[in-house]
Amino acid sequence: MNNFEVIIGIENHVELKTKSKMFGPGLVGFGQTPNSQVSEVDLGYPGALPSVNQEGVRLAILAAHALNMKIESLLTFDRKNYFYPDLVKGFQITQQFNPIGQDGWLEISLDHDSNKKIAIQRLHIEEDTAQQKHSQNLTLIDYNRSGIGLIEIVTHPVLRSAQEAVAYVEKLRETLLFLGVSDVKMSEGSLRCDVNVSLRPIGSEKYSHKVEVKNLNSLANVKKAIEFEVKRQSALLVQNLVVEQETRRFDEQSQTTVSMRSKADALDYRYFTEPNLSPIQLDEQWIKEIISNAPELASKKRDRYEEMGLSAETINTLMSSLALANFFEATLALVNDPIKISNYLIGEVMAFLNEQNQEINQIKLTPANLASMVKLLNQGVISSKHAKTILEMILVDDQKMPEVIVEELNLKLINDSKEIEALLTPIIAQNQSVVEQYSLRPERVLKTLMGQLMKVTQGNVNPDLANQIILKLLTKA
Repeated sequence: MNNFEVIIGIENHVELKTKSKMFGPGLVGFGQTPNSQVSEVDLGYPGALPSVNQEGVRLAILAAHALNMKIESLLTFDRKNYFYPDLVKGFQITQQFNPIGQDGWLEISLDHDSNKKIAIQRLHIEEDTAQQKHSQNLTLIDYNRSGIGLIEIVTHPVLRSAQEAVAYVEKLRETLLFLGVSDVKMSEGSLRCDVNVSLRPIGSEKYSHKVEVKNLNSLANVKKAIEFEVKRQSALLVQNLVVEQETRRFDEQSQTTVSMRSKADALDYRYFTEPNLSPIQLDEQWIKEIISNAPELASKKRDRYEEMGLSAETINTLMSSLALANFFEATLALVNDPIKISNYLIGEVMAFLNEQNQEINQIKLTPANLASMVKLLNQGVISSKHAKTILEMILVDDQKMPEVIVEELNLKLINDSKEIEALLTPIIAQNQSVVEQYSLRPERVLKTLMGQLMKVTQGNVNPDLANQIILKLLTKA
């Protein structure tokens, strides 16, 4: 296998985050009652004419710009003709000849802090097909997905390992998620991945037959499918056997790829210009406004978080969810303490979310309440122990502000120097045998006296201030 170079290209289908479909009025929504979100256009009724979803075009422009692509201002559409049960019209509206985005790249990070630019050939707009559900001898068709806006993003065959492929899909997913282009949930099909894999002898410029593995629905399966194909194809080549050009799928049960159809039998799609959609000349100023108003790129956000002093692990956790990152940003705008905020979010808050199987925007906790708690902690009004008590309460009740909880539960720390000194004086007098050991065992003495103070105050004393006063009193003694 070491004698072969692995050649990989990736095609991603990404569902656009629009309220209605790309070329018709049907609504978009995952998990709805089958065939409840369809229109005459989706079902190909005679006389039902398509129109272009402006928001879908805007999102495609955002994606193309983020992927460093040349944006085509003349918007044209074509028909891809084929017969299949999931395509009731008998054709798909796409952009075969004039894609909205061309010649881009996306930089990925690999091990050992090395980076690689992945060349992207094209990005084009098209519509999704219906969803088939197979059951014993029946195939049921749900047309809710039919007509949903897609962008297809196609790389050049420049990836050289499963690791690079996973890194690319991961980076693409994050980029599109934080732009608001798509929710990119592979488990729900809003991000789908096809990989083309071929091998060639090292040093050879000639490509061998490529094998396409379709509809990979997780990063783990992308990795497994490529690694299996590399082993399968290399085993054929070392025996001087031909690798057939074909389409395969990844079977999760056997953890292998399985043949679906030969590429030799590929259909002639008879592409031609879509007659019901006239070319649209996009206004250059409109394109500039879309780009200038684009959300912060995920890569820029990562850089900013790094400058705040957040660890790589913390950044990865925050960036794993758009809702979590937005919550962090909203809290940060109220109290400038990124370390404490992120520690609470990826610690206690994430533990609660996992326990409840919810997203952060589904629970009672608000940025205002979390920021208020952090402020109280920073001001020395409460201790870290009290903060944990308060957080447990505001996670399930957004009506109780931390300041109110502090008053109701008497959690406010004693911050008056004279009051603390008055409390410590009898404690020191009662522990003279301990105090006499201060020169020999200072840490033990400090710990003992602090423990007695905490016991008397039930933990409601500023520990830093108390420690300073203990030291002052011991020095006097």
